Amino acid sequence: MADDAVIYEVTLDVNAGIITEFDVWLTQHVHDMLRLPGFLDARILDSQSETTPRDAASPVVRRVVQYTLASRADLDNYLRKHAPRMRAEGVGRFGEQLRANRRVLDKNGAELPLPAASNATTPVPEQSVHCLNCGTPLAGKFCTECGQQSHTYAAPLRGVVEDFFGNHFGFDTKFFHSILPLLFRPGYLSREYSAGRRVRYINPLRLYIFSSLLFFFVAWAFVSPHLMRIEGADSARSLTQSERQKIQNIPYLSATQKQRILNSARKKAQAKAAPADHEEDMTGTIFGRQFKMNKEEFRTRFTHAFESNLPKLLFVFLPLVALLLKLFYIRSKRYYMEHLIFTLHNHAFMFLAMLSIVLASILSAHFAWLSLPAHYFKVIVGWYIVVYIFLAMLFYYRQSFLKTLVKFLLIGFIYWMTLVFAVVLGVMLIFAEVVRT
Repeated sequence: MADDAVIYEVTLDVNAGIITEFDVWLTQHVHDMLRLPGFLDARILDSQSETTPRDAASPVVRRVVQYTLASRADLDNYLRKHAPRMRAEGVGRFGEQLRANRRVLDKNGAELPLPAASNATTPVPEQSVHCLNCGTPLAGKFCTECGQQSHTYAAPLRGVVEDFFGNHFGFDTKFFHSILPLLFRPGYLSREYSAGRRVRYINPLRLYIFSSLLFFFVAWAFVSPHLMRIEGADSARSLTQSERQKIQNIPYLSATQKQRILNSARKKAQAKAAPADHEEDMTGTIFGRQFKMNKEEFRTRFTHAFESNLPKLLFVFLPLVALLLKLFYIRSKRYYMEHLIFTLHNHAFMFLAMLSIVLASILSAHFAWLSLPAHYFKVIVGWYIVVYIFLAMLFYYRQSFLKTLVKFLLIGFIYWMTLVFAVVLGVMLIFAEVVRT
């Protein structure tokens, strides 16, 4: 240990009834602490047996954590900049069931005075002490009267552009603070958000919307033409004037698609193949209604309806997933909104992961030499999604490995069965809507 290194010792007294859950949380908390600047090492001392202090209503178990920091300056920096938010998660999670005492030791174990955490803030420049909108004195970045930010748009173009994209899409510093943890730190964003540390990250709903829109934009643009193929989709009969006009009035069809439908019907009619007059028409009954439709028209209508409704179906599905988590973690005492935030973050991650799979498929389709690497990449990403969701549950809910694994398997089975049922039902409703119109 270097001469200027110090030991920051935290003594934690925890109610015995929650010690298993607390130990899981503490392991991850120590891991997070070691990511902070100046922290070199940490160790959790041997647990002590249950005791009942005079001022405690129930038995407590003590945990002692000793952090080694490079210097006293690093400790002062931690206490001033990071200590409030690092302590907030434990207080918010365990409340009065957790008590903490702290002290500072030198490398020889001698106790040093514990400095008070600094709450000093940088003074507001004199020229911006009043809101430019209503004139109210400012005490921060936002006006307490009208809510306007203290900055002005009389600024360089770069600042205005960053502000616009930050407000509408989250493409400011929040994006870069959010995207890497979302992809590589399972459960981290949800823990931060639940602990009240939200300003530096993109709102979970906005993050979900951004990732889902990006995924579906790429998927529908490059993949959807191959989702449904109906061979011999040319109609064998001549269309009536009203049918032709109906096709011309479909708003979501391009001019090329409309012309293809009309030409296919005309070519078959000119062939005058009587035995095949109606082979390329779709006929049947669904929900008690009979229908008859040209296959090409049906394919185009169905693809459009499917692309339009699948994102909505998945969005409606999210509250059901959060409810499922609420039922499985009923004893965690977390609010329903916390489960919903966790669900939004995980689905945002899955959309981005699946987007990488789609992009790999597109590249391999255009470059034959990428076929094998793309195949292995898609397999790795697929398994990474599975492991990621499990670790997210483990780190967010802080239960034991075995208990989390059992819940992961059960929730996963129910999730996929429910999702398949919802998609099948949605496809049937879309099919009925398409043939009815």
